Amino acid sequence: MPVYYTGLNASPLFSNQDGIITSISHFTQIAFPAITDIEIGWNYFLLWRNTELYITGKISENNDKNGPHLINIPIESAGGCKMAIPCQDRIFIFSTRNEIWTYKIYDDSWERLVPDIMSKTFMEGEYGIKLSKAECLIILSNLGRVFSTLKLINVLERIKFIDIACGFEHIILLAENGDIYSMGKGARGQLGHNDLETSDDPELIEALAGLKVVHISAGGWHSAVVTNQGDLYAWGWNSNGELGIETKEKRVCAVPTLVNFKNHRGETIEINVKKVECGNSFTVCLADDGSFWGCGSNKYGQLGKLQQDMDNPCNFVKLDIQLFDSKTVKKFKCHEWGTAIITE
Repeated sequence: MPVYYTGLNASPLFSNQDGIITSISHFTQIAFPAITDIEIGWNYFLLWRNTELYITGKISENNDKNGPHLINIPIESAGGCKMAIPCQDRIFIFSTRNEIWTYKIYDDSWERLVPDIMSKTFMEGEYGIKLSKAECLIILSNLGRVFSTLKLINVLERIKFIDIACGFEHIILLAENGDIYSMGKGARGQLGHNDLETSDDPELIEALAGLKVVHISAGGWHSAVVTNQGDLYAWGWNSNGELGIETKEKRVCAVPTLVNFKNHRGETIEINVKKVECGNSFTVCLADDGSFWGCGSNKYGQLGKLQQDMDNPCNFVKLDIQLFDSKTVKKFKCHEWGTAIITE
């Protein structure tokens, strides 16, 4: 299962005779045998071999520790690593036995997250299916409930959520019926409520009411969603053109805005978007024809090789990806300052 990466790098996985290559400017295959998945941290990668989790990057002054090495949950009964969230100094890990652990990278120490609270807060048969991280850990359960550091997030009516996504200070939530809710800090318009206010509880994004959203993403201080019609909406901070709405003057867009795609001649074209991913200050989306499009900061090469010679495109441009057949793409991820593509 080949995995390709472009963007900021602190791992010896990408190096030459002069040392580590800090900026990967085009999609390059990761030389890690039998890799099945990846998560992108600020200065390290998490690599999977099924449920075995490896870490590689700038995590120690000891060069032997910077290459890929296995990290094991200390209690064997916890099982393997099902999913993980990379943070600056720690990793939140969801085990195959549905336990949540914290691994402190620089202390090389472990802590299980308050199992007594979990048993009192989760209903019988309830367990987490997705982790995300804003200012605190966010957990989506199999029953469609959302928890903030294991405390149930208040919702005025019974709503089943099927996905969550977090930026630095905000959370967006996808309901089963396609509605979108958001909560957290909104000083950069990232909540999509047409104001800059903070919301302590999930609020419906009214500008998207009536649309059926099928995919969501959040990164940094902006958000983006895809509808069942293949339309892409984006909102929030636009300091580097990460919203793809063709203007650098509009730094804050506090309401979801339909993204228009154009070809290299500036003509509007029809693009049906399947999935979108937000990094810190950039956005990448995948169209149903297999093409990738990106906008925003390209400081570290996180947009890969572009067909147009633009450092920080403020509208979506088609990415020139020739290493593999785009039809073999299983999924792709944007996080921090990098983009990864996992192929079949």
